[in-house]
This record gives sequence, structure tokens and C-alpha cells, in this order.
Amino acid sequence: MMLAAFADPVFDSQRSFRELLQAMARPAMPRPLPVLPPAPAPVAPAAMAIMLTLCDATTAVWLQQPEDEAIRHLRFHAGLKLADRPQDADFALVTDPASMPPLDAFARGDMRYPDRSASLIIQVAAINPAPVDGAHEFAGPGIRETETVAIDGLPADFWQQRAALAALLPLGIDLFFVAGQQVLALPRTTRLLEG
Repeated sequence: MMLAAFADPVFDSQRSFRELLQAMARPAMPRPLPVLPPAPAPVAPAAMAIMLTLCDATTAVWLQQPEDEAIRHLRFHAGLKLADRPQDADFALVTDPASMPPLDAFARGDMRYPDRSASLIIQVAAINPAPVDGAHEFAGPGIRETETVAIDGLPADFWQQRAALAALLPLGIDLFFVAGQQVLALPRTTRLLEG
């Protein structure tokens, strides 16, 4: 049985798009997504909201766990095409961060077309915007001074991988983390500060 998508596809996707723009404009600050559509496992509703908002028939999406029901749902509601390899994806959905491919497996763009890079949607255990154990400090465009946030459930070397990519600016990847109803964006221009 096919799950529904947004109750009001145009209005709900517009609301979600505005929140995603704000998340990218104000990096490292969690924002609540206004509408969470139904989602087949292992896709979280917040991740589904992002894909229904940003992906369409011209978008290649790589699914870490390409379950049949999730594929049918995404193809029916968003019309997207599936990428067989991470490096071929415009968007990638990571549903199990502990076993995700390394960040350098995804498209980073090239010097002529840095925008030909991947955006990753990563489902994590929790997002905590506070200076707690495991928190990291970020700076860059859209951040007044610094922002501190803990993102639970990432591989141990995740931040080292991202730091290596940061040295390649303007190349890189953009990240959306989702937990519950929250989304937090880290564009490639956001710097991780060494503690």
C-alpha cells in the first residue's frame, strides 16, 4: 500500500523549502520542519520532507538502504531517479551513519562547476544545540560569531573527513542532518573550529 506524501503538496513543500533555506542561511542552528509526511522505513519523516521538497525527476538520489517500499514511494511522489553509486548522486540519503561511505565517495563538483556536488541528508540519533559532551563549535557565513552543537550518531572520524573536504573549497558537499522534526544544515562554507 502506497503511503501518502504531503497533504497539500504545493503549500507544504513551499513551507518546507523556506525552512530549508533558513537552515542553510543560518548554519549549525537546528530548525523544526513544519510538515512531516509519512515515510516508509528506514526513511525518517524529516528526511522524506527534504526529499519531497528538493528532489524531482531531474534529481539522482543515492539511498544507503534502498528498500523496495522506500524506492516505490520516492519514485511515485517525487519522480526521482536512483543513482547506483554515491559519486553519481545529486542527493544522498544516509539512514545508518555508522556504516556510511566516506565523505570523499560523494561528488564534490569541479573547479569549473563546483555546484555539481552532492547534498547529503543524514539521519542521526539527536541534535543538541548546547555545549555538551561531544559538541563541536562552528563558524562561517551566516553565523554571527560561533555556534555550538552536538550531533549524535556519526562515525568517529566523520569530522576529520569533513575537515579534509573543507580544504578543497569551493569544492565540497553540503550536509543536512535530521533527527525527529529537526533539521540542521552545514553548507561547505561552514568551518569546524578546533577545540
